Order: sequence, then C-alpha cells, then structure tokens
Amino acid sequence: DAQLRRLGAEVWWPSDAGYLDALAARRRTTRFETAYTVLLALRTLARLPRLTPLPAAPPPAARAASPGASRALGRIRGLLAKAEATDYAEEAEALSAKAQELMARHSIDEALLAGADATAGGGPGAIRIGIEGPYEQAKALLLDAVATANRCQAVWSSDAAFSTLVGYEPDLETTELLYTSLLLQATTAMHRAADAHHTRGRARRTRDFRQTFLVAYADRVRTRLTAATEAATAEAATAGDAGVG
Repeated sequence: DAQLRRLGAEVWWPSDAGYLDALAARRRTTRFETAYTVLLALRTLARLPRLTPLPAAPPPAARAASPGASRALGRIRGLLAKAEATDYAEEAEALSAKAQELMARHSIDEALLAGADATAGGGPGAIRIGIEGPYEQAKALLLDAVATANRCQAVWSSDAAFSTLVGYEPDLETTELLYTSLLLQATTAMHRAADAHHTRGRARRTRDFRQTFLVAYADRVRTRLTAATEAATAEAATAGDAGVG
C-alpha cells in the first residue's frame, strides 16, 4: 500500500457510481467527451487477444509453496524495502542487486523442485503490467531489463499502455515485485536529480532530462541485474558440480 501511495496510485473518485462525473471534473471535459473516451478504451480492451484460452475444466491444484520459498521471498521484500527507504542511490542499487541475486537462487531452487516433482505440471504463463506515461518508453525499458534478468520476455504494447510478460510463475512473480520496487526507486531518484537540475537554471529542459535519466537508469539496472543473475547461476552450477563429485 505504501508503494502505491508513493507512486500516486490511489482511488481518487468518491464512488464507482460517480466515476464518470469525477473523471470529467478531473480532466475538465464534458460528460459526453468522458463517456466517449471510456468507450474507446473499452473497445481497445475488447480487441486484445486473450493471454490464454478459457480452461475447459478446473486446472490441477498448484504445488504448495515450500517454507524455503516463503523465507526467500520475505528476504527479497526486506531488501527491496530497505532500497526504497535509503536516500543513497548507490546503496539502493546494491540492495536491489542483492535482491536480484536472491531471486535468481529462488528461481533455480523452484526449478529443481519442479523437476523432482513428477506431478508438477504447467508451462510458461503470462501476465500484463501497466506502463503509463509520462516517460512510458523508459519505464518499458526498465521492465524489459528486469524481465530479461529473470528469464522472462516482455512485449510492450505502447498503444494499449501495458507490457505482456511471458515466463514461468516464480519468475513472473519476482519480476513484477522487483519492477514495482525499482520503478519507485527510479521515480524518487529522478525527482531528486531533476530538482538539482532545476536549481541550476535548466528548467526548460527538465522533461528531456527526466526521460534521459530514466533511460540511463534502466540501462544501469540491466547491467547490474544481469551480473547478479549470472553470479547466482554460476554459484548454483559450482555447487551442483561439487555435489556430483
């Protein structure tokens, strides 16, 4: 909830019944214009393909999460919370990289457990994550960086304002978790840097500065997360070889 509030994702309309009136007042448009905009959005949603077909029968029960997995996710969330709370960019990036390393280990452990469980079925799945403006291109790049480091594929649909993530369930879960945290960290760092940029008398180009800042942030995140994943994978491979030997 704290993350959502800091990102400005709050319920600002008084009630669902009064949503259109509240939206019209917020956008300073007429009710007709607002209703037309909403209908266009609904038409866009209707044209979107389903991520998966509707099942003919209820799916088999999923394998219960292991205590180790719960502990790992708890540690990951703790590291990300510390990264969001610190005022030092380098410390935040180091904590996020450590969280990514734990995520990679968690994913490897889950894959090994699934491989050992003959009843564990299911292939890759997909989810959609909203990518809203401003700076949606930079945000899509950030999500792609996180997805790639966690063995997922992100496909950005700019016209529909979301990205589709394809991957295995543990990887999808950790990708969404890390992206949400990094987006919050990036937004905080961007505003801090933009304020400093503004005080130097460059207010006219603040928007360009913020866009460039977020793109550079996404590129730096890609490098650090990829390195963390490679380190965790190499460590797991070494441990596996030692176990065989």
